[in-house]
Amino acid sequence: MVFLFRLLHKILCYGLFLWASFTLVAQKEGLRGKVVDPYSGKALQGVLVKFVDEGIEGLSDSQGNFFLCPRRPLTSMNCQFSLQGYVTRTLTNLNLSLGLDLGIVTLEPERGPAYAENLIPLSETDVFEEDVIEGSSGFLHAGRDIFLNRAAFDFSPAFFRIRGYDNRNAAVFLNGIPMNRFSNGRPQWNTWGGLNDVTRNQQYSIGLQPSEAGFGGVMGTTAIHISPAAVREGFRFTLSASNRNYAGRLMATYNSGMGKGKWGFLTSVSKRAAGQGYMEGTPYDAYSILGGIAYRPAPQHEVTLVGMYASNLRGRSSALTAETLALGGRLYNPYWGWQEGKVRNSRMRYIAEPFIGLRYHYSGSTFRYTMAAAYRAGIQFRTRLSYFNAPNPDPVYYRNLPSFYWNSPVGPNLQSAEAARKGFGNSSQIDWDRIYSVNTQGNPGQEASYILQADCSEEEQFSMNTFGTWEIARGWQVRAGVLLQQSKIQNYGRLDDLLGAAFHQDADPFSGMRNDLEGTFEKTEGDRIGYDYDIGISQWQTFLTLEASGAKWTASVSGQAGKIHYQRTGNFLNEKYPEASLGAGKRKGFADYGIKGGLNYQITGRHWIAVNSAFLRRPPVLRNAFINPRERHGFVEKLKSESLASAEVSYFLRGTVLTSRLSGYYTRVMDQSGVNFFFSDTGFGSGFTQEIATGMDVLHKGVELGMELELSPSVQLSTVVALGEFTYASDPDLRIYFVPGDQPGDIRQAEGSLSLGPAVLKGHPFSAGPSRAFSIGLNYRGSGYWWAGTTLNYLSGQYPSPSFLRHTRSFLLDPETGNELDGILREAYPKSLQPQMLPPVYLINLIGGKSWKKGPHYVSLFLSVANLLDAFYLSGGYQSGRNGNLKQWYEDQLSGNPSFGTRYWPGFGRTYFINVSWSFL
Repeated sequence: MVFLFRLLHKILCYGLFLWASFTLVAQKEGLRGKVVDPYSGKALQGVLVKFVDEGIEGLSDSQGNFFLCPRRPLTSMNCQFSLQGYVTRTLTNLNLSLGLDLGIVTLEPERGPAYAENLIPLSETDVFEEDVIEGSSGFLHAGRDIFLNRAAFDFSPAFFRIRGYDNRNAAVFLNGIPMNRFSNGRPQWNTWGGLNDVTRNQQYSIGLQPSEAGFGGVMGTTAIHISPAAVREGFRFTLSASNRNYAGRLMATYNSGMGKGKWGFLTSVSKRAAGQGYMEGTPYDAYSILGGIAYRPAPQHEVTLVGMYASNLRGRSSALTAETLALGGRLYNPYWGWQEGKVRNSRMRYIAEPFIGLRYHYSGSTFRYTMAAAYRAGIQFRTRLSYFNAPNPDPVYYRNLPSFYWNSPVGPNLQSAEAARKGFGNSSQIDWDRIYSVNTQGNPGQEASYILQADCSEEEQFSMNTFGTWEIARGWQVRAGVLLQQSKIQNYGRLDDLLGAAFHQDADPFSGMRNDLEGTFEKTEGDRIGYDYDIGISQWQTFLTLEASGAKWTASVSGQAGKIHYQRTGNFLNEKYPEASLGAGKRKGFADYGIKGGLNYQITGRHWIAVNSAFLRRPPVLRNAFINPRERHGFVEKLKSESLASAEVSYFLRGTVLTSRLSGYYTRVMDQSGVNFFFSDTGFGSGFTQEIATGMDVLHKGVELGMELELSPSVQLSTVVALGEFTYASDPDLRIYFVPGDQPGDIRQAEGSLSLGPAVLKGHPFSAGPSRAFSIGLNYRGSGYWWAGTTLNYLSGQYPSPSFLRHTRSFLLDPETGNELDGILREAYPKSLQPQMLPPVYLINLIGGKSWKKGPHYVSLFLSVANLLDAFYLSGGYQSGRNGNLKQWYEDQLSGNPSFGTRYWPGFGRTYFINVSWSFL
């Protein structure tokens, strides 16, 4: 008996020792902190603290304290905090390898979402649609990181790009389906525009960090999850007013939640409209609708079906030369005019894309799996005025402006220049009445001199993505996935309006050749004109990621492989290219592979460093793959997949008072191609050209810093700094394509193409938004659930996109003699190449709001004022390629007011946004 008693005593003591050891390890590797109300400082009891996708959750106690232990000590955990009456908050990429004490965690009362959702329109300035500056929507990666938030909501009006990256480098998934478009590689946010209430549940993988849904890009990965289980329960109504892109917005959302049942239902609708946005003549009309059903037969299984439809019609505005800015002012837009007392914009953009997605998700103790399938279809088009054997109807056509007379080859004509200046004041918009008059009275045969045509793109896409995460051992996990996509894009011109004429003769205005030899020459409204072709795309991708973690470190390595095929099928027999326009063209494939890795080292529970690097080989985007798909088959010569090498180092501090991140980055993108279309007076003659650049390298390097200091429970001070350098890192080869002319001054080379050699651009600034940004912000929370904040922002280092032609030897040729220019003209050559930095931008922004609660009802008010001082600034620009030879460029510059000067995008002045929301169960 004594022996048995001693044996049981030893077993019990040993068991208690093991339990204590396990408890200490668990505490070491766990997550702890305290949740409080940011205004009253009151501890919040009953906050649900949950590791996303882990199935582990707990509640805060009466003192607001919580402790949660994961199944594995990883450094990329996502933790969610939720409490009725407060905004759900998710902290991402938490490092738990040594345990982590978050200190004080604040949950915002029900006015919080207004701050996030209502600042998003600052990055919706999609009226600036030219590709030279498109793709600045940093909000896709705005999470808790103070730098990313400031970049998205305060820097975006000046088209600041994070690290100078195009949005092509950001991978976006919606319910597991990639949303980046094949045409330009960028996510099309209009697909879910206006559905803010149901798209807030987003997980971020910043930079080169590994992602669960796919390999990701160098700008990171955003995974949007729409489901009744992921959206706040109850009703929510929102009313907004603004003077930015739309004047008013109405949103309504209902979510049943999952509750204790197996089914959940979700619906959301919104309407946004404006007779005119901030810029003149830019009407806006958009609506969105979404419905979702979720079925959860067991806690580990969930099936979600989501369908949505978003329609967006808006008027576009134009980049302006310094002359037209001075004549018309910052709000001037030449694309519209009055017709029967109403504003009519000739450049309307329309997007309508339905999306149906089915997602199955399994979440077990050591294995998570997602299978998603989706069907996307829809149409996009942009309208424009076209003219045939008639004067150009553009109010800012160079012959209508004073500079045309100042720069006359026979000397300045000041009297005519003054007459043009006064005439511009009386006819600065499109004269729709004159256009109709010419079409109806000036043409006895009723042939159209002017038409309104639409450039249309209809896409049908099927996608299937399957991916999973498996914990193979403690501290080790594997992620893998396979993506399949099939797409068909129909591209065609459509005759939208004959503007009073009876028919249109479908011929190229430059060569006079027919666009559709097998079709009817005389086209009427609704017919396809100009071009008609399809692009078939098929793609597969697969990725594999291995993650491992030790006591103070975690490491990951990821690999990706895939391939994409492009093929053009022409539906018009083009007279210019009868052998290469109709039927199926060559099918061409491009490899897609890459590897990336990272190491996180935890100095203490609050300090850690991260090092990541990657090398990718990715296919060219569709718009840069073909020479001119509107007219013929033919891939860009020397076209190949692009290469990308990138590295980043970051230091993180997450303290109880100070939170900060300091990062350095270096990225080189190699072997890019670019395609542009414009009329140019080159050193070989004049004509409408397709400019093809190949072998183009771009370098991005710099540092970024974000710090947030809690001066008191009510006052926070934040600072953000970005110092970057974005330059061309090679001299790309330049080639132009054209239709040889037979008139004096035309480009006459019979081959229809010319190699212009290298464009000497190495070291020249690359147009990627401001490269330097500084910001300081102050935020105050009052005890009565009101709050206010302000930011002071400075941005500089923005350059217009350069004209490649100026950097080739052909720019030095005299088009009349074919010889290189010398003398005073040659001395002016360096000035033509000198980059011109845009003036710095100073912005002061204000935000504020208040919340009320009465029973189950929550009302929040939000107000923001951007550019408080109404400062005038330029948000981007591009050099004109019209003067493609030094002689004409020099003569155009003599007066100091060139006819073909750089075009600029004026930024918004003082704007406001007011939002009121009401939610209840």
